[in-house]
Amino acid sequence: MNIALLAGSALTLFGIYLLKHSVTSYQKAVASQRWPSVTGQLTEVLLWGSRNLGGQIKEVEKLNVEYNYQINGQNYTGTLPAFYTVMYPETLEFADQYPVNSDIKIYYNPKNPSESVLIPGPRKDKPYSDLILGLLGVIIGVAIAVLSWRGIIG
Repeated sequence: MNIALLAGSALTLFGIYLLKHSVTSYQKAVASQRWPSVTGQLTEVLLWGSRNLGGQIKEVEKLNVEYNYQINGQNYTGTLPAFYTVMYPETLEFADQYPVNSDIKIYYNPKNPSESVLIPGPRKDKPYSDLILGLLGVIIGVAIAVLSWRGIIG
């Protein structure tokens, strides 16, 4: 069994999965900019993932949230801060601005109110980063698989 061919195929499949997920997330992020909003309440704000800040290790790298909101008398719970991964320092800024039990604006999909987000839109500074990463995975995986299949590597 050719390990390079297997690795290239696996990377291609992972790249396709990542690309599909990133396209879906990007489409939802763009659509969320037009979603209506409602005021809800944060029930959990959890920072996790270690980072050295001024010589001290602190849990600030990533963010988990939970929030409750109501649409037309129906109660909903959401856990999605954004359609991209919120990373430090955005995590710390968010936690400082919105402590547990604070009111927050929640953007919800009018066609499916159970789908919601706190930060609408794609990432401002790198809107296509996940798409590029997925595409690179596919290209590199295919290249490795083809080179291995032709006997050039592996």
